Amino acid sequence: GCGKAEPATDLAAIKDKGKIVIGITDYAPMDYKDENGNWTGFDAEFAQLFAKELGVECEFYVIADWGKKFMELDTKQIDAVWNGMTITDEAKLNSSVSNPYVINAQVVVMKAENIANYATTDSMAGLTIAVENGSAGQDAAAAIAGANVVPLQDQGAALLEVKAGTADACVIDITMANAMT
Repeated sequence: GCGKAEPATDLAAIKDKGKIVIGITDYAPMDYKDENGNWTGFDAEFAQLFAKELGVECEFYVIADWGKKFMELDTKQIDAVWNGMTITDEAKLNSSVSNPYVINAQVVVMKAENIANYATTDSMAGLTIAVENGSAGQDAAAAIAGANVVPLQDQGAALLEVKAGTADACVIDITMANAMT
């Protein structure tokens, strides 16, 4: 047939279309919008420099359901996930993963006046815990026996639930917890 040949590699495909599409969520300090509405943050700026090095444009695509990030990759909606993603067995199974470049961990965030009542995860049975759907935080919260785990669109939404009092706690990345609390 007459059509355009498929590029041999993902890199060739990216160079061919002249841009790399980066899957992100709104997650300060890694990916968030500045006062002018432009994406910035550690990972956003890292991705922009990477794209420049490749000689292509950098386009950001907000992953609406973090639990479907690998489907977004498989369907080629995005070329990469670049969002402070925790390296898990699932990530290694479903994607090529870079070497780690940030130390991250899952932490519990709750209102300061309540934290002294919960010294162990066992003491958190019965609490409502907000998490980002499909995240390492969701996996960590699911391991808390008796907790009511509520999956939400992103980590920011999980923090807002704690602030509003509609969740007792949230489990999010320590990088975001340090930036936002």
